[in-house]
Amino acid sequence: MRLLWCVFIEEPHTRICSLRIPNRPLAAIFATFQLTVSLTSLFQHVFSIYKHRNVFLCRSGISANASIEEKYMAYDVIIFDFGLMHRVLGTEECVANYLDGGYMRFGWCIEQSSALIIAIFSLLCCPKPLWLLWPALLIQSSYSLGLAVLTMATAPKLLEALGGRVDLALTLMFSAYFFGFFFNWIFTFILWHHYWHLERLFSTTVPAEERTRLSKFPEPL
Repeated sequence: MRLLWCVFIEEPHTRICSLRIPNRPLAAIFATFQLTVSLTSLFQHVFSIYKHRNVFLCRSGISANASIEEKYMAYDVIIFDFGLMHRVLGTEECVANYLDGGYMRFGWCIEQSSALIIAIFSLLCCPKPLWLLWPALLIQSSYSLGLAVLTMATAPKLLEALGGRVDLALTLMFSAYFFGFFFNWIFTFILWHHYWHLERLFSTTVPAEERTRLSKFPEPL
């Protein structure tokens, strides 16, 4: 799979400007970063329940001199929204609050964190059985599609904002959001290609010579 002009994602490895990186450590690094994001989002709920007795007390409209606690609870970290939706859509709460008050977001953070922890364990310590990667594959695929749906739903407003006055704050908000969007799609592709590689490697229908060849890191071109 080719992304842009310099990134090729293949089953055993990913090539970035002719630099080959095995998918296994690359997927582990990506999973660790995304786990940090999901745990940060999960702790938003824990903090909100402990401090405010509310599953997710998110208020997007904060002042410039807001406290660290207020800023922490104003951002929807799980979708890389650091004020973008408030700026573009005029929302006063995080997107999740308009759906069900944040309960589904709470459950999602638990599920994604659990799936990524299992995936990291599988990637670093235990490549077999392959089904250890299934939760992360399902969660990441759904998550990336969800980000795509959110982006398409807000695209008119996003383009309208970009067509107007673009200051540094808006630039940073857009950069953070689209970084998260592309990062998770690339992570999903890498994770799937690594899974397909392991599936071929451990398949009983593949000859022993072929499995030996697949298990070796290919020589550089």
